[in-house]
Amino acid sequence: MQEAVMFKGNRDGIRLIINQSVEFGFILNQLKAKLDEAADFFTAGTTVKVPAALGFLSGQQREELAGLLAHYGLQCAECSEHEEQDEALEVPAYVPADMERHVQETLIVPRTLRGGQKLIHDGAVIIDGDVNPGAEVIAGGNITVLGTCRGIAHAGAYGNQEATITAKRLMASQLRIAGLIARAPDHPDVSTCAETARIDNQLIIIEPATLGEEEL
Repeated sequence: MQEAVMFKGNRDGIRLIINQSVEFGFILNQLKAKLDEAADFFTAGTTVKVPAALGFLSGQQREELAGLLAHYGLQCAECSEHEEQDEALEVPAYVPADMERHVQETLIVPRTLRGGQKLIHDGAVIIDGDVNPGAEVIAGGNITVLGTCRGIAHAGAYGNQEATITAKRLMASQLRIAGLIARAPDHPDVSTCAETARIDNQLIIIEPATLGEEEL
């Protein structure tokens, strides 16, 4: 099926990329299908930016696009010229078109995720840095953090209970694997070794792990 819309994430949030060669009705239908599948991934009030140069859309079509996003609790805003030129800083944030496409390549992010940043990827994710408090990583596969993970980490987001979350210091405020959730204790101990979170008997357990260059 021809790809009409795609979500991409960067340091400033989520951007909607639209294929200008596709009929507008098909764009809306595919966008709705993707939003239906990704309903659990977007927080209400999240801003979705669209290119300012959408001259191929009429005023009514823009209103329909904004209305559809609003129906899912999302706000529509135009990208600034600076943001449109800032492609080199983008990190893919992918919403799958169908549930059979979740086995994807590993995404390596060569920097720390700051508070407020949200990364979504349908395969495994390796963060070569930290996941700071307030940052969120959602992956269809494993999550590996080569530094300290203090934010929210959700591995196996599409139901893969074999997925794991590994970090040099695993101090996440919330861990999720598939449909299971584990919250950090009120006074967490400072981890002294790399640790892995995985599912065992329908519970998330944390155990020592080996974290080295082989992870890359």
